[in-house]
Amino acid sequence: MTRDKKRRGLLVLLYALLTVCWMVHPGMAAAMNNDSEVSSATERDERLKSFEAVTERLYNVMQQGDTSAAHQEMDQLIRTLEGLSFRGVTSVDGIHALAECIMDTRETINRVKLSPEAWVETSARLRLAVNSLTHKRDALWQQYYKVMSSSLQDMGKARSAGDRTGLKEALQSLQANYEMIRPAALIQRGAADVNKFDSWLSYMERLGGEASWDEAALSGAIAQGGPLLQELFGRKGHEPVFLPIIGIRSPWYWSALIGGWIMLALTYTAMRKYQAEQDVSPVQRPK
Repeated sequence: MTRDKKRRGLLVLLYALLTVCWMVHPGMAAAMNNDSEVSSATERDERLKSFEAVTERLYNVMQQGDTSAAHQEMDQLIRTLEGLSFRGVTSVDGIHALAECIMDTRETINRVKLSPEAWVETSARLRLAVNSLTHKRDALWQQYYKVMSSSLQDMGKARSAGDRTGLKEALQSLQANYEMIRPAALIQRGAADVNKFDSWLSYMERLGGEASWDEAALSGAIAQGGPLLQELFGRKGHEPVFLPIIGIRSPWYWSALIGGWIMLALTYTAMRKYQAEQDVSPVQRPK
């Protein structure tokens, strides 16, 4: 109970700090002669890059299980936050998600008993969240689209085969990857898309856990997952997922086959055009 109260207190404190940093405009800070506030967009970007660099170091030492270095880098990360403005970078929901990532990671480091799995997960989640602040187009969390799409396809195949175990495993894989990227998605995409995917996952978990499957409801829910996933990642509806074609070990087979058909069609068209030109008789001028 004491730990929960302490965690809530630290979370509220950090959330308040980040919210104030987001609300205060850089121009106001210059007017108030506040040296700790970033006074220009360029300086703010540099501070964000420093923040990301510290996060990368923290991620590396936590992946290695280096306790001493992890404590040092976490302290440096907290110091880097001082005076850092998030205005225009993310929403209040994004700031809240970032605060939770930082507190979860800090709490994991401070535990008496080291948990390698928790160190790996929390540091990776924090890394993705911070990276999404500085990389709007090529953020690392966007790389999860392919693996999550694959899990969604596995869910569909398991449902068709009546494989409860396969469906459960695919859903668990999807949930695990989603929890990893959820803070980063909140920072970049906002609460609306994230909340819709949260609701869909809860619905899928309930349908998949029922004693007897509602085939129509389960099939419809899985079909809804694709568009929701595309919306979450900001993908277009017609954008391909680039997954291996079912039943073929190598997708290069289909690439070569399609390319061959295209070349055959072009060759046939060229031959028809050549024959047509040969059949044309020249027009003789009257004398």
